[in-house]
Amino acid sequence: MDSVNRAGILERLKHSVQLLACPAEIQLKMLPDSVCKADELALDFDQWREAALRNFRSELTTDQKSAIDSIDRTLLVLTHMGPQHWTENAVRKSLEWQRLRTLAAAALDSFGWPLETPPSHANEIIGGP
Repeated sequence: MDSVNRAGILERLKHSVQLLACPAEIQLKMLPDSVCKADELALDFDQWREAALRNFRSELTTDQKSAIDSIDRTLLVLTHMGPQHWTENAVRKSLEWQRLRTLAAAALDSFGWPLETPPSHANEIIGGP
């Protein structure tokens, strides 16, 4: 039976939320130019949110689940709003991406995680450095 790396999954969830909370220029700088950076921000968060919920849902507080669900819902709204919301310019200038940064900062607070620049995981991205 495989054991689940609880600390590793929660650490990566933290890093994905920290990156979503960072200013746009840091978000964009942390990802390789060969990818759609807005997509990668969302995909990374989605991967670690799903892993955390699948394995540790019962350990998360209502506030923590609500905070990460708010981020997820906002990303879904962006998807429905169209591809113009998934550009680097949108990440820099749109109110929706600014709202995402605010929601991510609130999620960090709900977990007691610091608002800081996470380590880069760009080497894991297909098409990355």
